[in-house]
Amino acid sequence: MRKAFAVCFLCLLLIASSVSSAFAAPFDDDGLLRLVNREEKITKKYEPADLVKPNVPTNKKSQQESIYMRAEAAAALEKMFQAAMDEQGYTLLAVSGYRAYGLQQVMFNNKVAAVGSKEKAWRKVAPAGASEHQLGLAQDVICDNYRYLNSGFAETAEGQWLYANCHRFGFIVRYLKEWDDITGYAAEPWHFRYLGVNHAAAVHWLNIPYETYAHQAMLLPEYILTDGNAYLLYGVMDNALNGDGCLFEEICDAACETKEQQQATIEEMTAYFLPEGITLEMALSGQVH
Repeated sequence: MRKAFAVCFLCLLLIASSVSSAFAAPFDDDGLLRLVNREEKITKKYEPADLVKPNVPTNKKSQQESIYMRAEAAAALEKMFQAAMDEQGYTLLAVSGYRAYGLQQVMFNNKVAAVGSKEKAWRKVAPAGASEHQLGLAQDVICDNYRYLNSGFAETAEGQWLYANCHRFGFIVRYLKEWDDITGYAAEPWHFRYLGVNHAAAVHWLNIPYETYAHQAMLLPEYILTDGNAYLLYGVMDNALNGDGCLFEEICDAACETKEQQQATIEEMTAYFLPEGITLEMALSGQVH
């Protein structure tokens, strides 16, 4: 994909507005892009309103009551598990989805007691309010051939397939070893976070931690966040993160205020960033490789 970006396209991207796009709905508590970590905590009262139990196998029968997710994420998890079976014959197993604030607090306190200090516990378990599991958008996943939540899962064929393909279903591997200085947590190759296909693909192709992606994406207009396809999001973010254009530095007088203007801008910019072999129609329909 191209890195250089015409100034006229960059200016079209930004909407003149007194309301900062950092407060765009996708980053609200109920938004699919909500960033949660030790610095960006969620309140103890938050609970998703649309939790459902995905129809997927678990490591133990008792864990069936521990795998709830938000409806969209649960449906995507089902598709991912089925694809693993259909494409490779892999049996994936869900372990832990939504966790209430109180349960996370108990888990963190237990880890503190086990390792002797909060500082050591922070590397392994998120304190209450700092866990993505409270969003209902995260699921811990293992497989029939490797039933352990440890780093060894990354070396399994199932773990490697998930790393290469989970973005096709809207998930990212949230915590990798090379990112621990940014995420604040040790590697968790079993922890998958749902963002939706377009953002998950962009994060995967950029190969960056979600903190880096989210902090830059918060500056984008909401219509780009909600309606932008994977190729557009990748191109814009790659350009901004590499400093190859004037993105986020100028706001044009010509604002994209109507749906028609926004769609025209999305199509024009997407066409600029398309890789070889991907048509505009394919990109706009949500297809990713």
